[in-house]
Amino acid sequence: MDASLDMYNPDNGWRPWPQPVRYDPAWLVRYRQAQLERGARLDAIATSALEARAEAREALRAAPAGSGAWNQARRRAVHARYLTIYRTLADPAYLDLSIDPDDRSMGTVFAPGDPMDGNYGYGGLGRTMTARGWLSTWSGAASDARMASTMGSVRVPTLIMHPTADTEIRTHQAEAIRDASGADDVTFETIAGASHYLHGRRRETLQVITDWMRDRGF
Repeated sequence: MDASLDMYNPDNGWRPWPQPVRYDPAWLVRYRQAQLERGARLDAIATSALEARAEAREALRAAPAGSGAWNQARRRAVHARYLTIYRTLADPAYLDLSIDPDDRSMGTVFAPGDPMDGNYGYGGLGRTMTARGWLSTWSGAASDARMASTMGSVRVPTLIMHPTADTEIRTHQAEAIRDASGADDVTFETIAGASHYLHGRRRETLQVITDWMRDRGF
């Protein structure tokens, strides 16, 4: 691991939890670029694994049933490569609240307390994935699981609600989802100070949803 790209390294600005952290802007630019490059490497590994599986299926169809070649192709055709993905809680914005400032507190919903524990601890968010699972869901470049990329196909009346203290979704990301919608009727509401799971604010949120639906005769 490159220690100069470790957001939990004191040399890069990290301070023991829960002290506030301020990363150097120039370091953040380098860090983000390295994240993109790492994602591209994972994409290449996953893509290669799926291509090898597809090639094995072609070989399986061509090989005489029961032959040695058929046996080996069959093994490769059903194989699913697993990727072990480290540093999955490595968003500097978890610790540096000057990045995309909003109402959030330090930390993440994916690990109680210090995000470093969840990042390096046993298990972890998306730590082990199939090649297909990585490309379809987690890859920043290959996955379609990004609402700002898919909202253009939504044509029905749409209500988007964003809790402004969400540690995982930034306000600008929620606004990008709103701006990408293909619907003529789009309502964007913020729940000021509410957290990711809307603790203590769910009744208020449901009331907004209920009123919005009632106004449209749903």
